[in-house]
Amino acid sequence: MKELLILAAIPIFLIYFSLAVPKISLTRKVTPVLHWVQLGLVIWMTWSVLTGQELRITIAPGLALDRIGAYFVVLTTAIMASCVTHADYFFEQEKIPVDEPWWHARVFYACINLFLFAMTFVFLCDNLGYMWIGIETTTLASAPLVFYDRTKNAMEASWKYLIICSVGIAFALLGTVFIFAASQHGGIGNGTLTISELVLRAPALSFPLLRLGFIFCLIGYGTKAGIFPLHSWLPDAYSEAPAPASAMLSAALVNCALFGIWRVVQITQATNSHSVTFELVAALGTITVVAASLFLVRQHSFKRLWAYSSIENVGLMLVAIGLGSGGLFLLQAINHSLAKAAVFMLSGNIIQASGTKKLHGLHGIIKSSPMWGGLLALATFAITGSPPFGSFLSEISILTASANTNHWILAMFLVFAIALSFVAICTHVGGVLFGAPKADFNAVQPLRASIVPAALICGALVLGTVVHVDFWMKLR
Repeated sequence: MKELLILAAIPIFLIYFSLAVPKISLTRKVTPVLHWVQLGLVIWMTWSVLTGQELRITIAPGLALDRIGAYFVVLTTAIMASCVTHADYFFEQEKIPVDEPWWHARVFYACINLFLFAMTFVFLCDNLGYMWIGIETTTLASAPLVFYDRTKNAMEASWKYLIICSVGIAFALLGTVFIFAASQHGGIGNGTLTISELVLRAPALSFPLLRLGFIFCLIGYGTKAGIFPLHSWLPDAYSEAPAPASAMLSAALVNCALFGIWRVVQITQATNSHSVTFELVAALGTITVVAASLFLVRQHSFKRLWAYSSIENVGLMLVAIGLGSGGLFLLQAINHSLAKAAVFMLSGNIIQASGTKKLHGLHGIIKSSPMWGGLLALATFAITGSPPFGSFLSEISILTASANTNHWILAMFLVFAIALSFVAICTHVGGVLFGAPKADFNAVQPLRASIVPAALICGALVLGTVVHVDFWMKLR
């Protein structure tokens, strides 16, 4: 229990601090510092699991941390720390209305810290009921981040996000009930929602009920992740949220929903009849990748471009889950999180300096700001799976695993979709980078605005050049 208290201490303090301290500039300085302290605490607490010295850490009844969960906690904390660090610069450059309510920015930062704690809690859960509560809390905590600008479009995007994801989470709750019923009919006394116990006794569970629960959880948590055709909330939310919030949603939130699917897959994987569910997950992931690649061809908004790129990567992670490889799922998630956070931060800088989100209004960035243009080009290659970045290794490993398990048709569709996405994204970004520079482009403090994105891109490069794929394949 003390581990949970340690992990909760800084987010809870920052929630109070954000609401109580009237000077928002102080909150913008203090929050990043304490988030990096939180990252240090997380690494210290999970080190024995990260290095394989322990298989898992039991924190409290229903709360435990295995190796993949520990990596996701570290990744999420690092992404959130990076985003709030960049947010200090981003909000300094925003044109804030004179009549803005006093609580506007305070609520935003309070919700960021509630969001961090909710996501951390999800990865700690060894109970399907607790995990459902955690994922629902991430929805409630992140909706105000989308509504930050208080515009009509932001309100519409927020409500669409809340309503669609809440319906999806309701399906996940029904799926959780079915899994509980499967345990009751599987000889586990009064039933259980403890994941480790369900995995241990999976062969004895009622498979028809378990399969039904799995399908409902896949639909429910898949809605939250943005799988096709349940993705309609995602492009609007990512487009209307401020750039640091878009980075949090894309680089951290989707991992929580997919992690929920992975936990349910672990239960079905432990049964003797799991092939049907795996086929469904892999097929749905492939359909999502193909659909996202087609949407990427015709895009008019810079941030919506990256939103559909996120949907594509969600599909790839879902394929890795469908193949039963937690290591590939984790590797793709890390690569996507690092690169996608960087591109959203850089896009936010460019949109601020240009005054428009429209792709046709963005051009000549490489001349207007060579630093931002160069980093955007590198981040684009990282997000599209180009060597030598880590995403190339994870994507080629997913394709290889698909072929090795005789999923040749899925592999061919994935190759087509990944190639189409690469061409589409590079074409759109090429239009942004090249051409005549805009006369009214105003790049303020370009070096300071580039530090965090550059660090994230370097992280993606390290994953592609230093860490071997076999290391991730061994993770369980």
